[in-house]
Amino acid sequence: MSVRSLLWSVILGFAIFTGSLTMGLAQGAAISLGVSDHDSDTPVEITSESLELDQGGGAAIFTGNVIVAQGDIRMTCQRMRVEYGDGADGAKNEIKVIRMFGNVTFVSAAEAAESDEAVYTLSTEMLVMSGNVLVTQGPTALSANRLIYDLQSGDGRMEGNVKTVLQQVKN
Repeated sequence: MSVRSLLWSVILGFAIFTGSLTMGLAQGAAISLGVSDHDSDTPVEITSESLELDQGGGAAIFTGNVIVAQGDIRMTCQRMRVEYGDGADGAKNEIKVIRMFGNVTFVSAAEAAESDEAVYTLSTEMLVMSGNVLVTQGPTALSANRLIYDLQSGDGRMEGNVKTVLQQVKN
């Protein structure tokens, strides 16, 4: 997977939040998120205070005010670790896991999500946001301890201290 593909994978994982939300109002609320139209051909820009490449350990670590931007989508965190594993050619060049730590935020034109940490595992296409998760879409807000989202099926689930605030929009 190329660096461009990696960055799109990171953005796609968080862009999942830009779709419609449906939810149950139980302790483990189920949610289903759809992917909005997003132009993956637009340039991706990552800024950080530092970048450390660990070729032996197969990792790239961005630290300090990390910002990932593509079009009108912005993701921020304090630290992002991209972990590589053996690819088809035997070299450590295939992205396996992307981990974001510290004040993780995702913002698009209409939606936002935040958490303490986020992990995207490419092989299973699972995105897990944990710690003080808050998802907002317009006047609706959901909070929980953890959000688990399957990019392949499009199904998601919020768990632990789930709270939903639904605002009526008057026409």
